[in-house]
Formats: sequence, C-alpha cells, structure tokens
Amino acid sequence: MERLPVSIRKLHRFHPEFPDKYELGEFMQLNANRLGEMLLEAGLIDQFQLDSALSMQRNLGGRIGSALVKLGYLPEDTMMEFLESQAKFSRISLEDLEIPQELIAILPADKLKYLLVVPIELRHSGSEKILRVAMTDPTNQNLINELQFASGCRVLPVLASEDEIRQALKNNLPAEPLQSPEPPAENFILEQQGVDFSDLPGDDVRVDRLLEVLQEKGILSAIDVERIKFG
Repeated sequence: MERLPVSIRKLHRFHPEFPDKYELGEFMQLNANRLGEMLLEAGLIDQFQLDSALSMQRNLGGRIGSALVKLGYLPEDTMMEFLESQAKFSRISLEDLEIPQELIAILPADKLKYLLVVPIELRHSGSEKILRVAMTDPTNQNLINELQFASGCRVLPVLASEDEIRQALKNNLPAEPLQSPEPPAENFILEQQGVDFSDLPGDDVRVDRLLEVLQEKGILSAIDVERIKFG
C-alpha cells in the first residue's frame, strides 16, 4: 500500500474522516471563513460587509474577524459575545496569566506571536495530549490544524480578546521583534505606491489610505469605498 505523505498522516490523526484522495490544500479550505458565514447568518453583518472584509483579508492577510472590526462593521465585543453565547465557545480572561514554560517549549515564542495565540493548559487523556489554546477566532480550523501539527497535541480552542492575547504575550515572552517570513502585504502595497508606511499616524489613517490604494488598483470601486467609510 502506498504510504501517505507525513502531512496527510498527521491530518488523519486529528481528522479520521479526511479522504486519502484529497490534496492537503483542498481540505484546509473546507472550513475557511466559517466565522464570517456564521455572522452573516446571524444577521450581524450583511453580504456586502462580508465581501469587503474578505477582499481586505485576501489582499492584506489577517483574519476575517479582524478585518470586520478594522472596517468598522462589527465591534469586537459583539463578535466575542456572539462566539460565546451562540457558538458556545468558552471565553477566558488572560489577565495576570503566567504561561508555563513547558507550554512555550511546545509552541515557541515566535510562533505564538505570529499566530496570535496563547497556550493555557496541557492535559493528558490516556496517551493523548490535549492543549488548551486561547485565540480570537475558535472557528478557524486552519489555525487549529496548524497548531496541532506544530505541537503534536490535540488543540482545544478557547475564546479571548485580541487585546488580552497581545498583552499576555507581551507580559510572558521576550520582547524581541517578530520577523515575519514575508513583509506584511499591507506594507508592500503602500510601498509600491510610494507611501512611507512608518509616517502614517494611526489605524484609521492607514485604513483610509489602504482603501484609496485598493480603489486605485481596481480592487474596490468608488461606491465600495464610500460604503466602507460611511456605512
């Protein structure tokens, strides 16, 4: 019998229903953007808002929830309350959290910063290791898969705000800056247009300038930009 690639064998360990014939990339897209679809079905955003956030995510990277918040379509608290009450994810406070060193050994500091997650607890169930991890979007199956591959544990996601996650990482991890594998797409687009990204004073100004660039490149229309800015 042909032996499956290592990545596929690992996926079978956490997802026995994964068909052998699938390519890994296909499977990883099955649950993509689930949060956006859930918020749309709940009436918290409309189709235009979801499409705009997806366009921002495709061109600038990041998570769909962060895109919705940055575009002003949904307060983070509303999204957190929805995930806690409707999607039934446990919410945890990270105030005064001390991350055990054994967990940092499982998931290194640079990966925690890059993925914006916080390991909370490691438990054992027979021979299986279960790692509780705080994240802003527990519906993100791609992220959960990546954490499972990296840690060798089954990951149990719990909900925490982005601000609390950033503060917990800042309090518990060394302060050296994270070196991303590639320059952020946001910087790249602005630099290509001759914009000095470091001179932009704040998130609102950066988003406005990004919307202008996206309109200039034909990704958004003038009507799209007006709807995003003024609702």
